[in-house]
Amino acid sequence: MQPCGVLVSTPKRRGSSFHRSEWLASRRDPSSPLADLRGPAHRARAIGAVIRTGGARGESENEIARCIEAAVAAG
Repeated sequence: MQPCGVLVSTPKRRGSSFHRSEWLASRRDPSSPLADLRGPAHRARAIGAVIRTGGARGESENEIARCIEAAVAAG
């Protein structure tokens, strides 16, 4: 566990409304996996397909990385 990802628990943070507000904020963030409506399995399949296709075409790592970013943004 990484300390930067740990929040000290307070009574205000323990409430379900705090967790819901965190979830809503993450869901609206386009770079968050929660914003991807495909779900984790479909997201992983889309990224895997991009990597396999790029490798079969002989694309560079930078080209594949750009395609991965596009696949993630398409979610």
